[in-house]
Amino acid sequence: MKKVELDVIDREIKDQIDSEHLTEGPLFGSVPQKVLSDDLTRALQRLGWIKRDYRDLPVMESPQAIMDWDSLSAQHRDEVLHAISHRLPQGTPWVGNQYAILGELIDSLWEQWQDEIRVLLNSWAFAAAWAGHADHNDRVVESRQIFYFYTVSMRDAAKKAVAVSISAPPAEDDFWQYVDALNG
Repeated sequence: MKKVELDVIDREIKDQIDSEHLTEGPLFGSVPQKVLSDDLTRALQRLGWIKRDYRDLPVMESPQAIMDWDSLSAQHRDEVLHAISHRLPQGTPWVGNQYAILGELIDSLWEQWQDEIRVLLNSWAFAAAWAGHADHNDRVVESRQIFYFYTVSMRDAAKKAVAVSISAPPAEDDFWQYVDALNG
């Protein structure tokens, strides 16, 4: 796997972002330009921040990533089922209780990985907010999360980590022992 280099972020910049970012409203996660020196504004731009000169409140907008947890869960499930279809002997039926148990195994694996992903994302982000999703009105609060990162390289590394995490577990993972037991 290719090594990911993260931008080094100065403690002063990090502290200013942590203390000055907006915590409410539609500009959540942005830092008002009026609290930043010109040097700090340029430093943020080098780190991938975007200068937004809104009339009412000019801000610096951080690198962001939206995580659609429902979509990521579905992708993970597809990846695992695909891996199972290649791992098990041809013609192995998955029906009834076997399939229900397999579904629970996959969901349990995803929940564990999702918790680990959130810890990782939160370690690189200075803020996160839940966002609605028009297709998931019954679970608006839990379906999508926006992460606000200190640097664009941290955001990009986080996206790569999430992409890796939706794949099926490696061959030596304990998960496969459970799948083999279901098949046996």
